[in-house]
Amino acid sequence: MSIIKNSEDMANLRHSCRILISCFEHLGGMIRAGISAGELDQFAIAFIRSYDGEPSFLGYQGFKYAICTSINDEVAHGISPITKIIPNNCLVKLDMGVRYKGMISDSCRTYIIGEVDPKYHRLVEVNKEAMMAGISVVKAGTKLGDIGHTIDTIAKKHGYGNVFELGGHGVGYEVHSKPFVAHQGKKDTGIRLQENQVICIEPMFNLGRADVVFDQTKSDGWTVKTKDGSWCAQHEHEILVTKTGSEILTQITPDQILPITHKVN
Repeated sequence: MSIIKNSEDMANLRHSCRILISCFEHLGGMIRAGISAGELDQFAIAFIRSYDGEPSFLGYQGFKYAICTSINDEVAHGISPITKIIPNNCLVKLDMGVRYKGMISDSCRTYIIGEVDPKYHRLVEVNKEAMMAGISVVKAGTKLGDIGHTIDTIAKKHGYGNVFELGGHGVGYEVHSKPFVAHQGKKDTGIRLQENQVICIEPMFNLGRADVVFDQTKSDGWTVKTKDGSWCAQHEHEILVTKTGSEILTQITPDQILPITHKVN
């Protein structure tokens, strides 16, 4: 269970999130058609370590990168080698985490590169809207089914495939911990969230069907793709459950963005 134990852990978790989101802000200024996923990955590793953090995905269950870079029909867990080049006119999901003094942050953003059909802009917008709607129902005592129901209602309204084989999770002391946070569900079902619990909400919406294929026996062993080849959008926030609502930990103001202090090639 991902309940924060004391004020020191909470302070370290907040700083972990600050490092992470600062890194995302800098990556947002770097990502473009023609850049290598490996170059983004190397930047992230150096930036995070410059603030005494460690990329929490790097080495996790054998994963070799700091960032999961997933393009178009790649839903999640995309690898980030130097040979993987960001194409023009695409959707790119960057998913990343930081470990700072034992406390773990986790977030994902979808970037639109170049010019894409308006339907993809809408997919990205609605996916983020659904994530925020799911967050809006969270407070101590909320049942997990209420989060999933809220998100799935939006997916169905727009005709998107809401990926059900992957979902959110507890976080804080571990990269992934209980509970599993499904993005589908029935109202008033599932376990109740507790005050000071930390979870990630991260819906994945496909333009087509919800079905995905796990690349466990193919080229890289990690990448999850849509079964029908449709493009996917994903957003993820890490949130703290409070008595009256929630606090988005992976959201900072411009004045909180940490500067680049290491040499960038």
